[in-house]
Amino acid sequence: MTLADPKIVSAIRSRMQSIHEWMAAEAPYVAADQRHLDLHMPERAYWHYGYKTALKDVLDLVEGRTIPNLGNEDRSS
Repeated sequence: MTLADPKIVSAIRSRMQSIHEWMAAEAPYVAADQRHLDLHMPERAYWHYGYKTALKDVLDLVEGRTIPNLGNEDRSS
């Protein structure tokens, strides 16, 4: 039984799929490397920052605030 609003659940699933597809194309090694688990590695700090950002996104969705689609776009330009 889902207690969350189906629109919120759908938005989260869509966001997860988008990130999954981006990671598969851009950084398929991350699932195997798991460098965020190593102490004193930059990846560990970035993992925590990303997780904090994800939690904020979920809160924003639950509280009805709009979330810009950030994180997957190409920033090379």
